Amino acid sequence: MIANLKKRLTIACLLLVTLLSVLSGRLIYIELFCSENLGERARDRYEYRELLTGKRGRIYDGSGELLARNQTVYSLVVDCFHLKDQGLACKGLATKEGIKAHEIRKKYHPDEILARYREYVAEEISSFIRVPVEELGRTLREKTVGEIVLAKGIEDDFSRQLTELLREKSIGGLYLRKGEKRYYPSPLSLTQVIGYVDQEGVGVSGVEKTLNEVLTGIPGYRYCERDRKSREIHAYRGLQVDPVPGKDVYLTINMALQEILERELDAVIDRHRPEMATAIFMNPKTGEVLAMSSRPHFDLATRKGIRGMPPVRRNIAVTDLYQPGSTFKVVGYGAAFDRGLASPMTEIDCEMGYYIRDGSPLRDHHPYGVLTAQMAFAKSSNIGAYKVASPLNREGFHSYAQKFGFGSKTGIELNAEQSGWMSGVDKWSKSSFSSRTMGYEVSVTPMQMLMACSVIANNGVYQPPTIIDSVRELGSGDIPILKGNMKAARRVVSAKAAAQVRQCMVETLTKNGTGSKAKLAGYSMGGKTGTARKYIENVGYASGRYTASFMGFLPAEDPQLVGLIVVDDPSITNGPAYGGSVAGPVFKEIIADAVKIIGIEPDLPEEIEPETETSLANFNGLEIGE
Repeated sequence: MIANLKKRLTIACLLLVTLLSVLSGRLIYIELFCSENLGERARDRYEYRELLTGKRGRIYDGSGELLARNQTVYSLVVDCFHLKDQGLACKGLATKEGIKAHEIRKKYHPDEILARYREYVAEEISSFIRVPVEELGRTLREKTVGEIVLAKGIEDDFSRQLTELLREKSIGGLYLRKGEKRYYPSPLSLTQVIGYVDQEGVGVSGVEKTLNEVLTGIPGYRYCERDRKSREIHAYRGLQVDPVPGKDVYLTINMALQEILERELDAVIDRHRPEMATAIFMNPKTGEVLAMSSRPHFDLATRKGIRGMPPVRRNIAVTDLYQPGSTFKVVGYGAAFDRGLASPMTEIDCEMGYYIRDGSPLRDHHPYGVLTAQMAFAKSSNIGAYKVASPLNREGFHSYAQKFGFGSKTGIELNAEQSGWMSGVDKWSKSSFSSRTMGYEVSVTPMQMLMACSVIANNGVYQPPTIIDSVRELGSGDIPILKGNMKAARRVVSAKAAAQVRQCMVETLTKNGTGSKAKLAGYSMGGKTGTARKYIENVGYASGRYTASFMGFLPAEDPQLVGLIVVDDPSITNGPAYGGSVAGPVFKEIIADAVKIIGIEPDLPEEIEPETETSLANFNGLEIGE
């Protein structure tokens, strides 16, 4: 009996030892050959790599006024693994049905629990994220691994409401991920210059695009674990690499002047209902653009149009082409003066308004006889402009037009800039030379035309334009790491020739010239009007439709501000849409405030006197033609 008991115990011990040995062997095998794979599978369930976004840099104007920054927003994310958790599903359904979680396990099959839970989640959050219940339920059913981003750009107030909803309804497997969204404090100003970013935070247009690499931060990451309720276990937070924020960009824009410019463009739209209108003002000595805007434009916050107009997101000032008309005459005059072929006092026979050259007639709006070159410029005589430039010959005129920058991009830091259109001399017709001397058969951008005026204002030197003042590191204060305009200037015409053209442009703003309505009392000023028949592709020059423009500078002897106004196809009821009567007054309204903002003191203070009697100079509403 005892012997049998010992035998059985011995056998039992041997079996136990054998079993333990097998288990030990299995553990050793797992440790040696399977541990890495099993560890990865376990980490896949609970550990994940969280991307830490590098904050995008901010955009400021020249005085430090904030124009664009990132703000904290959240994304609603579904963790597909936790969405299949029976415990979380039972808890959610128990809240819905008002019973205990263990009763849910008894009431439904496991697969039915998960199906009902997905429906419950869809029903509760669909109205919050504005997605139909059916569509949301289909999304939750179809994807079973990884994660699903249900909504982006959720702001703070809304995120708190959503968090409270998830808590009250016992919805697990969903969580809010912190992120960034671009915010524009003044969404109706400087819209085409600033541009905007897409949903991924990448610049799409404007400065946001051209300086995207500078503004974009370097992302970081960290490894962390979550428990069954998708809550992070901070004790198990792993390796973390902090993100690097993007750099801040300071523009040359003066927002006080920008607001004036925007106001006057809106007034032009209301008054004349043009197809488009553009205005640019800059410092001719530095090339810094101080204000720039166009109409139509768009709302940076919604990307929609404004004032009932369709949204135009491109920057018209650098992308759209037009035939400049008489403002282009600064090229022929500047070139002739530079070569010594004429001077402001050279006498020109303007042929009483009708002159045939190369088989094509040239006409003036008014019949003029013999005028000085200066007066022919002021009265915008087409015949006078041709006769002044004709000694240059075709090649000479074309070469100077290129020196002024026509046919080439200005290089300003804005996307989609066009180089304009100006064909070579070998492709000219018989009438091309005379047409170009008065601003036809050439297409330019508003920015190019302003630069031609800037050359004259800056003593014949082309100072490349810029809209970037500096780039600065976050927290670096006033210490820039990069200055804006580092481009080399170049001479176009001599200082003497530029001064002679300025003399002609000053005469244009007297009572004898076409730009008198742009003159601001107290300041010496120069300018040029432009009225060009509107050219429509595949149609030709449209009857009764014009592009009216004005460009000018002040003070005349030492210009500190130069500007351009272009109004495309304005509606005028009492005659042609002359640049002097449409664009000139807009220029005057802007500079009346600009001189105060910039601090330009009057150089003709004797002109600033209270009016004691009504002026009858323009009683009949007569305009000086161009």
